[in-house]
This record gives sequence, structure tokens and C-alpha cells, in this order.
Amino acid sequence: MLVAAISVLFLAGAIGMLVAAWLASPPTGPGFWRLSLLLIITGIGLGAGLRLVGLSTALPPMGALSLGLLAGSIVLLIAFGTALGNRPDAPRFALLGASAALALASLLTDPALVASQADGIALAIFVVGRLTLTAALGSVMLAMILAHWYLIQPTMPVEPLNRVLALFLIAEVIELVLVGAIITLHWPEWAAAPGGIMRAFVLGDALFVAVRLVLGVLAPLGLGWMTWKTVQIRSIQSATGILYAAIVFVLFGEIISLYLSLATGQPF
Repeated sequence: MLVAAISVLFLAGAIGMLVAAWLASPPTGPGFWRLSLLLIITGIGLGAGLRLVGLSTALPPMGALSLGLLAGSIVLLIAFGTALGNRPDAPRFALLGASAALALASLLTDPALVASQADGIALAIFVVGRLTLTAALGSVMLAMILAHWYLIQPTMPVEPLNRVLALFLIAEVIELVLVGAIITLHWPEWAAAPGGIMRAFVLGDALFVAVRLVLGVLAPLGLGWMTWKTVQIRSIQSATGILYAAIVFVLFGEIISLYLSLATGQPF
């Protein structure tokens, strides 16, 4: 289960970073892009590699369509990287956008996106949750890297970082709604189990859902808002420190969610 969860985190985080990078399109030098592309390609390679070598047995193999789309995304990323000059221009950013679109299409066609035992509302929660995981993890990681570049280029406008933070905050708000839906979905099961709701919140899955709600959703949402406010007053160094903490809390919450979902086949 743990290997499967790690493979999902690598792949979702890398694709989310790619989407956030295209959304931000910051006017940085090539150093930022080389680092970001290296992390994105490494994340995609590790996430897909764990699936291909069969270490993540809790997930179905990646289909040919999903793999083909992912390969096309990497080819476009490499084309974008080799075309970098002192400042990427609009045509080069179009390559980045096309790469992001192929990566998202790969995610949506991946057999792992559908939980084996989920249907109806549960399936919708599962799919939206995987997409918000991608947006939340990728955007907070890209925001942290981009914030460091403001320390190197302090005159750079904050609008690119604002766009990435807005994506992060929107993703966390959606995750907050999803956790509410998950609690509603599982409440009858928890209430009907031996020991009732009290046992579910002390010894059962409800305990982990509550921990994820507080530490994995509410904490990142609060930290994201703090980062937004510090960026507006151009206190970028403070924003960078807050983003480190946000990444830890996001990872903590998503690992809990993925582990329970992979173990039960139901959204958590």
C-alpha cells in the first residue's frame, strides 16, 4: 500500500507542478525552469516507474493510452527545455501548456483513477479528490520553488506567484468540501458498526479522517492564506518558510487519504 501511495504522490505532484508552472509562466531566467523541469520529469519517471516494475501491486497497471499521453507530455517538456533562452516567450509557453494538457489527459485515462469498489457519488468523490490532490500538491511545491526565485530576482512581479497560490487555495477549499462529503458518506457505516460513532472516532477510520481534516486540509488552508497575505506585502522570505510547513501538512493529509482509499477501495 505504501509503495502504491508513494507512486501516486510522485505522479500527481509532478503533473500538478507542470500545470502550476504553465499557469504561473513567471518571467524568470532559465535556472528556474531547468530545476522545475528536472523535478517534474523525475517525479513522472519515479511515479510511472514504480507502476511499470510492479512494485505498487495495489494499483492496476497503467494503460497504453495513459502511458502514451505521458510520454508525449515528456517529449514536449524536453522540447520546451531545449528551446529556453534568457526568457521563455509565448510560443515556448505554448509547448508547456500542451505538455500540461497531455499530462492531465494521462491522469484522467489512468485505470488507477477509478477505485475498484466505488460507484455513484463515491466514484465522483474519488475522481475529484485525485484531481485536487494533483492541484494541491503540485501547486504548493511549485510555489515554494518560485518563492525562492523572488529572493534572487526581488523586482519580479508577484502575479505569477499569486496565480499558483490561488490554485492551491482553491484546491484546498474543494478538499474541505470533499472531506465533508466523505464524512457524510461513511457516517451510516460508522454508526452501524459495533461501538458506534464513538468507537469509529477513537479506533476506526473516522479517527484518521478527522486527523486528515485538521492537519491535512484545515492547516494547509490556513497556511496558504498566510502565505497569500505575506506575498501581498512582498515579505517573500516569510512566505517561503510558511510554504515549507504547508508542503509537510499536505503530504501528511494526502498519505492518510491515499492509504485508506487503496486499502478499502472507497474514497477517504
